[in-house]
Amino acid sequence: MSDNGELLDRLAAALAEVDGVLPAASLTDVSWLPKPVRGTAIELGSDLVEIRVIATELPLRPLADRVAAAVAPVLSGTAWADATVRLVVTELGAGALEEDRDARPSTRDSGGKS
Repeated sequence: MSDNGELLDRLAAALAEVDGVLPAASLTDVSWLPKPVRGTAIELGSDLVEIRVIATELPLRPLADRVAAAVAPVLSGTAWADATVRLVVTELGAGALEEDRDARPSTRDSGGKS
């Protein structure tokens, strides 16, 4: 891989294939950049890869597992092959909460009694 930019692009492409998450860019206005930077949701540290996402479905554990599985092949053979992958959920999409709410029985229907 020629540089970290290419790695970030590949990680962002892998993340885009994972259902239930959207990249959460740390920059609010990227219009001034010369090209789209999907990788702004991803930071590479010396032994840490941090990925910020918006979760559009629950539960979170399976989402984290799918993200880890998607990025592992991209990281393989790089300086970050053994790095910790940290998934940071910056937001929950409204749809994730509504699906979860629909799955639970309403206490309002039973007067708060079980």
